[in-house]
Amino acid sequence: MYICLECNCEFEKPVLLQEKHKLSCPPYEIICVCPKCKTENYQKIRSEFCRCCGARLKEDQQDYCCDSCKKRGERLWQKELKRKKLLEDNPLCKIIRENEAYNKQRSKNLSYGQFVALKNSQKRKKAKNVKK
Repeated sequence: MYICLECNCEFEKPVLLQEKHKLSCPPYEIICVCPKCKTENYQKIRSEFCRCCGARLKEDQQDYCCDSCKKRGERLWQKELKRKKLLEDNPLCKIIRENEAYNKQRSKNLSYGQFVALKNSQKRKKAKNVKK
């Protein structure tokens, strides 16, 4: 884990950015930055407890207390990534995100049902215009 010293955001991995410096071809400079505020001012957090079982870590250990915890922790992390991917691809979640973006963009407060009705009416208007 890392922590940004500017925005106090905690993140797993920094984002890699390519700085081209007006060059037309590589090699480009690769910069690691905070995913939230895009600053290079971050540092690694030293874990005091095992990320899997919660046991206190010794000085020479990092993130996990043993190999079995490391394997289990990585397996659980992959399972969580799959779960997040499924949520991201879920059509209902997509509509909810669209609704939130629409409300934020237009300073509205439409419910899910109101947004879907509005979206369907817009589709019908487009379909009528195409038929003409």
